[in-house]
Amino acid sequence: MSRQPAGLCDSCAHQQLVPNTRGSVFSLCRRSRTEPERFPRYPRLPVGVCPGYEPRGEDVAAARRASSS
Repeated sequence: MSRQPAGLCDSCAHQQLVPNTRGSVFSLCRRSRTEPERFPRYPRLPVGVCPGYEPRGEDVAAARRASSS
């Protein structure tokens, strides 16, 4: 089963994909654990802007490789 694109969350270090028993997959924001007043546990998708966005390690490395080419 395919899932809905999550926008920024798909490349964010704080995203955790949470499957349920029916086959759906939800995008959990782990920042909601420490700052629930700022970050919803399951944000409305797709996310276009987020003050807590941090690219995953592999995404940062890919961006650096692309900019140095």
